[in-house]
Amino acid sequence: MFFSLWLQLGVITVIGLMSWLWQDAGFAQALLFGGLVAVVNSGLLVIRWRRGLKEYHCNGQRHLKSFHRSMLERFFVVCVLLAVGFGFLAESHVVLLGFVVGQLIWALAMMLANRLF
Repeated sequence: MFFSLWLQLGVITVIGLMSWLWQDAGFAQALLFGGLVAVVNSGLLVIRWRRGLKEYHCNGQRHLKSFHRSMLERFFVVCVLLAVGFGFLAESHVVLLGFVVGQLIWALAMMLANRLF
């Protein structure tokens, strides 16, 4: 999962730099912010996955509770970060575009990682 996270971060950075060359700095900043929100979301997922490897338990109810807590944590962190991006950046639709692109890159990176490893 770390390979996918690094791949996602690298592709988001490259897309942000290319958008800075093709568009203006405000567009690139908003796109990078949305992409980094997606990276934070994926990073929280990787942290929870890694923690789950060490804290192994066979209780289904406890497992479901930790899954639900992880989902809520990621949901609220993403909502707060997107709200900050919408509030402070001029091109708020580009923030959302960057987030969607980042999530798609995460899905593609996970598929690539499963094929390679």
